[in-house]
Amino acid sequence: MQNPQHLKSERGFTLIEALVATALFAVTVSSIVGVYLSTIKINRRTDVIRSASENARYLTEYLAKEIKNGAIDYASAVSPCTSLPTTSSSSLAIVNVDGDRLCFYLGDNSGLISSIGQNLWLEKNNLAPLKVNSANVSISNLIFYVSPTYDPYLAGSTVQPRVTFTANVKSTSGSQDSVVIPIESSITIPVYDIAAQ
Repeated sequence: MQNPQHLKSERGFTLIEALVATALFAVTVSSIVGVYLSTIKINRRTDVIRSASENARYLTEYLAKEIKNGAIDYASAVSPCTSLPTTSSSSLAIVNVDGDRLCFYLGDNSGLISSIGQNLWLEKNNLAPLKVNSANVSISNLIFYVSPTYDPYLAGSTVQPRVTFTANVKSTSGSQDSVVIPIESSITIPVYDIAAQ
């Protein structure tokens, strides 16, 4: 037979002690899970912002470089660019220093011109268009403002051609996280006649 004093000292946890321990464990685990989920959400949001920022910077620099090193094609035969630029358009035709005709325009996923398109397309010398932006971003509200609207290359004008473009770059991660970054840049073409160089 066992000593009753010995039995009293070997007793386990009481029900209240077990409930308090379980409640403390649940609170601790739920706090850790909350912090973990918040960290994942912040990381996802940061990735979306970084992707949109990188694409906005790349598109701005790429368009600026191509426009600055070329000349506006005022009589473009490049489809789907317009034959004569107006004050604003969702497409722009230029001729680069190599004599290539480049057409930038807003289009849908198949490369067809569309004012509500989601991609910036480049058509070079009437060949198949190439998408300029990456797959995880979409472009909207792309507008090129050309000044002057007449051809200063032939008219002997001393006005330097200028192109200003605006657009929105949207990056989305899943269905909940998205960010829109507006871009705008104005480029003055420093050379009046690139063919004379």
